[in-house]
Amino acid sequence: MRLRRPFTALFAGSAAPIALVAGHSLENDGPQQRPTVVKRAGAGAGCGPSAGNAICDAGLCCSEGGFCGTGGAFCSGPACQLSYGPGCDGNQVPAGTSTSNTPRPKFGNVPYGVDISHCSVKGQVALTFDDGPYIYTPELLDTLKRNNVPATFFIVGNNAGKGQVSDPTSGYTPIIQRMIADGHQVGSHTWSHQDMNAITPQQRRAQIINNEIALVNILGVIPTYFRPPYTRCGADCYQLLGELGYRVVNYDVDTRDWENGGANSKSVYQSIISQSSPAVSQWLSLAHDVQEFTVHSLAQFMIDTAKNLGFQLVTVGECLGDPPSNWYRDPSTGQPRDARGATPPPPQRVPTTSSSSTGKSSSTSAPKPTKIAETNFRLDAPPITTSGTGGNTTSSRVVSSASSRAGSSTSTPGVVSTRVPDIGGRRAVPMQEYIPATRVGGSVTLGLVLGLACMVLFWAGG
Repeated sequence: MRLRRPFTALFAGSAAPIALVAGHSLENDGPQQRPTVVKRAGAGAGCGPSAGNAICDAGLCCSEGGFCGTGGAFCSGPACQLSYGPGCDGNQVPAGTSTSNTPRPKFGNVPYGVDISHCSVKGQVALTFDDGPYIYTPELLDTLKRNNVPATFFIVGNNAGKGQVSDPTSGYTPIIQRMIADGHQVGSHTWSHQDMNAITPQQRRAQIINNEIALVNILGVIPTYFRPPYTRCGADCYQLLGELGYRVVNYDVDTRDWENGGANSKSVYQSIISQSSPAVSQWLSLAHDVQEFTVHSLAQFMIDTAKNLGFQLVTVGECLGDPPSNWYRDPSTGQPRDARGATPPPPQRVPTTSSSSTGKSSSTSAPKPTKIAETNFRLDAPPITTSGTGGNTTSSRVVSSASSRAGSSTSTPGVVSTRVPDIGGRRAVPMQEYIPATRVGGSVTLGLVLGLACMVLFWAGG
């Protein structure tokens, strides 16, 4: 005997409904296939692994702690769980033309898709600043200009709840344009600072492409230099970056400006670059322009120290012997393009923003960026890799006081650390494509479903 009555739902009126795929049938004389389910959650409900892999409703975000909601506490990247929160900042796509089909020819002598941790030109120091732009960045640009020093900025497009950098209402567009005008180099640091080893291939590509779209909107070019968040990049990550035409930049001087308010940053920096003379050494340093201490104190110290030791301060491209024309590519042809001669498209306002926009991107008319909760920033400190029953996870440093860094985490079943930038998922796509299907797990659950199904059939037949 065969039972071929389709089921569309069980427990329809319960607090945690489980929706079965319509048309699925159960047979009692053959191998049983577990029903494929999708579990949804509304505002305030649990989401993610700690809530049975529930996915928030359209427009909602799944917070790091595993609850659905809106606003920075739920949606800001990289903490928002991309797989379970369709509204996460990291899942939003900037306005503008996609760069997915841009040709990616290789040019220059600097290798693509491999780790670059050292400068190649003796006597040079390359200062790099990650995770911005932010409210402190204009002051850093002032300091660099006052000292006639070029630097390299690795830009994150939509992290920490600061808004999309290419949205004219965010105030960041003129800051990035000033970087180029002042002679600095701009590289990519992903769209929302996700750990590139902890997300799906589709999400990994979206993190790169979305940031490209934003930077093309602002500068009219695609950078060819990239730094992975937390400098975490496995074999698949390096392969993708090579295919997309990126030089992958690491560092050999970590100022640790995220630690204890940068208390030891100056001594760390000085002790490293003073190890040998400019005649035989060169250095590539890491700092963050989202750190107030870095902008107001450390930057000038790094400049003075390097100059006093006889080093020349340059961009990453220059310290690798790469001419400025190779630092960017044309978004249409993929060929080398000097950013100083590029023309960005007209400003495009982000459709979802509620703020008013002037539609202009000049420094005199665009609004100024606003201060946000800086604990949202995840800095490029060496990540803490832990292992739990849910597999390997990655913890990241946050910008905060020492006391808040030491605690305030909540436990999540199957995960040792809750400071997880991302735990996998899908690419940033419309909701109907976004929902992943999960299986009902365990013989107990399957037995319960089958038992109730038989009861329903018996009752209906009676």
